[in-house]
Amino acid sequence: MQKVPSTKLSSDGLRYQAKAGGSPFGTSVNTRSCFKCGKHRRPDGLKSVRILGRSELVCKPNCEEA
Repeated sequence: MQKVPSTKLSSDGLRYQAKAGGSPFGTSVNTRSCFKCGKHRRPDGLKSVRILGRSELVCKPNCEEA
């Protein structure tokens, strides 16, 4: 269970959350999202498929097994 970030009021009355900044994916991770399920995967876990005349990236071999 994650700790809920606490809220602090600054001297000028603005509200800021006290939590660490940055991406949940890390700094050097290259991820793309699956067109069908929307989950983020590394490029080697995705394959290109033609959907409605366009090439889209989907989970390899499929979304349920990945």
